[in-house]
Amino acid sequence: MKVKIQVEPAIPEDYVEFHVRQVTEEVSKLAEIIEKHDSVLTGTDQYDRTVMIQPDEIVALHAEKKWCRIFTETADYSCRKRLYELEEILGPEYMRISKSIIVNVRKIESVEAVFNGMMLLHMKNGSKEYVSRTYLPNLKAYLKR
Repeated sequence: MKVKIQVEPAIPEDYVEFHVRQVTEEVSKLAEIIEKHDSVLTGTDQYDRTVMIQPDEIVALHAEKKWCRIFTETADYSCRKRLYELEEILGPEYMRISKSIIVNVRKIESVEAVFNGMMLLHMKNGSKEYVSRTYLPNLKAYLKR
């Protein structure tokens, strides 16, 4: 696949256009990544203020009943979306590590093997997250890249 970037300072907004013979899975994934790239999430802080959260600020997301908790390096927020909805919005740098946790793989500081074949992730915000055995193959594949 060829890529061509054309700079046009006069256009009011950046846009991406694909010229393809047919829509393949690869093209669909690229389009989806581009569409979700500028996604901004909203969360509620401890003072009940609605806060805009950039996806690259997120360290981890935890499911808690019918809502999620979003953890950044400096704070945590409540979000009314469910974990699977956030998983669809966020890009490929986010990985589910258990039934109730998604982490930003760019915010992993170190990985440690622990009991029962599980792994412990040390995150850049100082938190620790366990990777369940079910999701461990995905993490190992990512780390081998």
